[in-house]
Amino acid sequence: MNGLLHIDTVKLPFQCIEFVYKYLREAGEAGAECVALWAGVINNSVFEIKNTIIPAQTAYNIEMGLLYSVDGDELHRINMWLYQNGMTLVAQIHSHPREAYHSETDDRYPIMAVVGGLSIVIPDFAFRPFSIKDWAVYRLLPQRGWIKLSEQEVFTLIQIQH
Repeated sequence: MNGLLHIDTVKLPFQCIEFVYKYLREAGEAGAECVALWAGVINNSVFEIKNTIIPAQTAYNIEMGLLYSVDGDELHRINMWLYQNGMTLVAQIHSHPREAYHSETDDRYPIMAVVGGLSIVIPDFAFRPFSIKDWAVYRLLPQRGWIKLSEQEVFTLIQIQH
């Protein structure tokens, strides 16, 4: 199989969304972007998210804008945890202060770097009430890079579990 390209359904527990929104809002109150990761298990073409990972990270406010950084030791720690727990990353989730889009930095320095993986950007530091319609969802495709999914593709791919 080629990475996560065969995944056509991602089961996302609502409590994972709530946890990430709380974290993004807390960082946003300090004027910072941050990142979270969703990990889980693959069952044929279904990815079941089981865990939210909040990496140790540093937030920056530079002339060109806001960004976050996760160092190599932390990435190694996360990869070891994933291996030891039999899990795989499916998505990185981060906030933007205003609109949701994939920046050039997001394209060049993703944590989620497996083809078929997702990168989700949530606008307004996640201060709005949750709506998947607000998300900008991108999927990493071979030879194409990060491609924005249409609203219909997002609704078909991501199934929120209440």
